[in-house]
Amino acid sequence: METEYILELQNVTKTFGSLVAVDDISFQLHTGEIHAILGENGAGKSTLMNLIYGLYQPTHGQIFISGQLKHLQSPRDAIANGIGMVHQHFMLVDNLTVAENIALYLSHFSIDKKNSQLLESEVDHPSKLNKKESKISPNFVKWLFKMDEAIQLTETLSQKFDMTVDPYLRVGSLSVGLKQRVEILKALAVDARILILDEPTAVLSPQEVKNFFQILHTLQEDNRTVIFISHKMKEVLEISDRITVLRHGKKVYTGKTGDLSAQELAREMLGEELSDIQKKKSKVIDEPVLSISGLSVKGSQEEITVNNVSMETYRGEIVGVAGVDGNGQKEFAESIMGLQPITAGTVQILSKQITSTENIRRNGVAYVSEDRRTTGIIGTFTIADNLMLNISHFERVTHHGIIDQNTKRAAAENMIKTYDIRPPNPNLSVSALSGGNQQKVVIARELSTEPELLVAVNPTRGLDISAAQFVHQALLEQRDNEKSVLLISTELEEVLQLSDRLFVMSRGNLIEATDYRDSIEAIGLLMMGERIPDEL
Repeated sequence: METEYILELQNVTKTFGSLVAVDDISFQLHTGEIHAILGENGAGKSTLMNLIYGLYQPTHGQIFISGQLKHLQSPRDAIANGIGMVHQHFMLVDNLTVAENIALYLSHFSIDKKNSQLLESEVDHPSKLNKKESKISPNFVKWLFKMDEAIQLTETLSQKFDMTVDPYLRVGSLSVGLKQRVEILKALAVDARILILDEPTAVLSPQEVKNFFQILHTLQEDNRTVIFISHKMKEVLEISDRITVLRHGKKVYTGKTGDLSAQELAREMLGEELSDIQKKKSKVIDEPVLSISGLSVKGSQEEITVNNVSMETYRGEIVGVAGVDGNGQKEFAESIMGLQPITAGTVQILSKQITSTENIRRNGVAYVSEDRRTTGIIGTFTIADNLMLNISHFERVTHHGIIDQNTKRAAAENMIKTYDIRPPNPNLSVSALSGGNQQKVVIARELSTEPELLVAVNPTRGLDISAAQFVHQALLEQRDNEKSVLLISTELEEVLQLSDRLFVMSRGNLIEATDYRDSIEAIGLLMMGERIPDEL
């Protein structure tokens, strides 16, 4: 049976108990196209991709690859049928080289021997290994590879698809952009004809995004097909050929890129118009809230992660810090909050040098950490309990060390109403909430204390358009209430939209970049630690 579609889903439904995650979706993918998938959190994007990749199986419906009905029971089945996936969080072994990572992936997933001359099935049982090697599980040791052939394969794929990367380098030493290349090379090593890319530009600098798009076009020229999952509307409109929008598990739109504007696509995603955020002119008060002088911080390997940083933030402003992940932002924020020991320098809050996290909190500092699931909430606690995880709230609801449950419930219900947390049930486990509503719990807990300073790190990471807009509005209200906000984010567009003053953090150094806020190219160069040419 001949078909114009390399992939086709017919009336696919996936249920989890009574929850319908994917609802009767039919979807076609043309050979050689870049097809973008848009949708809010919970719209069904991840579930749909997991069905295509064999992690889930449809409750109803059928999946065809090049016109043939397939029953994908695992990622191995998907890979055997030419489907590869690059996850948002990379699946790499930092202590191995680039070539070793590719060989490891190929040894695990290679179905035929087409690409695997580098593999040798020499180990059948751990007894054949020496004493040191015999500690390895027999289920793990299935293949040995020839290093020179692993390097040769890496170099061949790199040259063919114009993705230069040194096969000898350890992955842990690579930039985020190069790590992403390795992930794509892994998929190409098993000859994936369909590539699923999950938020592929989330942590890339502008220059890296530009290079990445060139790679996608090279893949198209080789007749590869790309499914591009992203919430960055501008990038979707730039790189894709067609767009599909999901809402509440249903497909609500498919069309050629450019047929709908960004605003119209947002309406399809939300089912309603999304109003623009109104940013008032800032009224900065010449009173420093946060004062940092000569701050240096060491990482877990004794390397300098924050290098001699000095800055101030004032009332009535949002100070933005842009940068690619892993350039010291996490350590910078944690040192301000007393969570990371300081090697040199000082941090002052309202002209007072405070060291302990508890006292920093008591002196009016709120903190939105970069990962809500591990450091922002406790998943096994209720919404009400999570809302009390702030020293100010906790002390208000306790009397002689005992929590007054009625006071706690009343306080929680008030925050739930004010910050529109859904569903509005204080006794519900916070793990049952969507990512956007979990972030609302964090925002409610931190801002309801009316802090003098808010330190927010990647506050909209993983959020859909409406949830991100809620967070942006909350930050602007903090600023308009003559408070101070330090916004540290890898989302450059977010930093540019919200900040009054702009910095870039690169390799632990903090660089003033307010004068370059109208030049994405210049900011991108700063993010990569490079010098800005005089003509910019």
